[in-house]
Formats: sequence, C-alpha cells, structure tokens
Amino acid sequence: MAALTRLRSLACAAALAACLAGAPLGAEQRTATAEDNIKAAFLFNFTKFVEWPASDQTQPFRICTVAEPAFGAAVERTIEGETTGGRPIEHVTPPNPDAARGCHILFVGHLDSDRIERWLGAARGVPVLLVGESRAAWDRGAHINFVVDANRVKFDVNPSAASRVGLTVSSKLLRVARTIAGGGGAR
Repeated sequence: MAALTRLRSLACAAALAACLAGAPLGAEQRTATAEDNIKAAFLFNFTKFVEWPASDQTQPFRICTVAEPAFGAAVERTIEGETTGGRPIEHVTPPNPDAARGCHILFVGHLDSDRIERWLGAARGVPVLLVGESRAAWDRGAHINFVVDANRVKFDVNPSAASRVGLTVSSKLLRVARTIAGGGGAR
C-alpha cells in the first residue's frame, strides 16, 4: 500500500512541478506539460513494479523515449539522480528502431502507425517494456498504454504480452491499472 501511495504522490508532485517550473523553449518546441510530467513519473515508477530478467548490473537502467523533446526533458528531470535495483537510471533517445533493443523501457509517443510499428516491432521478443500513449501503440503490442480518462492520466496493461518477453508485472501495478488485457480478459 505504501508503494501505491508513493506512486500517487509522485504523480501529484510531477503535476505540481509542471505548474511551478519549466524553462521556456524556442517557439518551435513546446514545453513539458503536467501530462508529460505525470507520464514521466509513471515511467520511473514502472521500474519499481516490473521485474526484468537478470542482466549486467553494472550497466545503467535505460528508459528510452521516441517522443517530442519536451517529453524527453520531463523524463530526464524525473529520473535525475534516481536508481532502480542499485543501478543508475538514464534517459536515452535511440537513434533508430534497432537501438531500442538495448532499452529496458521503450516509450513511443504519438507517431504515425507505420513508425509505431517499426519501433515496437524492433523491440518485440526481447525483454523491453513497451509503453505507448495511443490506440495504435496498444493495437501493435504495447505492454502498457497511457490514456487520458476524465482529465486523469491512467494506463492499461497487458501482463500476458509482457510475460512472453520475460517481464513480470507486479500485482500492485495491476491494481492501479484502468484495464488489464490478455490471458484472463479485460478488467
């Protein structure tokens, strides 16, 4: 229960930080929104509620994003100085879909359907938690998908799809999901 309270507290803190902080960017780039900060906090917290297969513990834990630069900046602020399992967390913007295979979490933002398929497809079959924010990402195999429902950021989870690549989604995370899909039906 304490972990769920911390998850909610971080989401609220991220929303508050979005309102109080943020350096202006050039006109061609948008600034991070409260929604970006909340999603970034969720990505960080997913590191605590998903188990990955054993790997090189000397390497940083990689949260990769394929999204607008403002979202990447929100992730960087959220994970600054943080660790998971004793490993530092780093934010990476992979240069191409094949590089996504080296991520632990791959977040794919609003892209056209073909680009979503290329990014998610490149990481399919390896222990990378695939996270999206669109119906197209969910339909193409994202393990977790953010949705905005009644002006709140929520998420759907497909633990069966995650399990097929060696990831274990905690029951604590499933309890706060909006919908649980796969192998047992939607909730």
